[in-house]
Amino acid sequence: MFVSDQARWSDKSSVFYWVVDRLAEQVTDDDVAKQLREISEFNVGMLMFDEFTPDQRRELVALIAALPQTALAQLPDTPAREPIATRLTELVQLVEST
Repeated sequence: MFVSDQARWSDKSSVFYWVVDRLAEQVTDDDVAKQLREISEFNVGMLMFDEFTPDQRRELVALIAALPQTALAQLPDTPAREPIATRLTELVQLVEST
């Protein structure tokens, strides 16, 4: 995920697509939702924030902020859940700092 020219976040593809799918489910902008679904459906493996308008980015940042708690609530209770939530927290910090 390219947040800016200087900032990017990466993780296992399963985590990346989980993020993209959650964002596609929650975003209010139909064009953004469509683009996110296409990224997931066609296994693009990359999300670039600079492709979105400032308003769209603001909404994505707000939705990303909730992902660590969503992961803890929705992911199976396995040893991987906490580390995933931690990496999502790192994503939150990254998108909120740019």
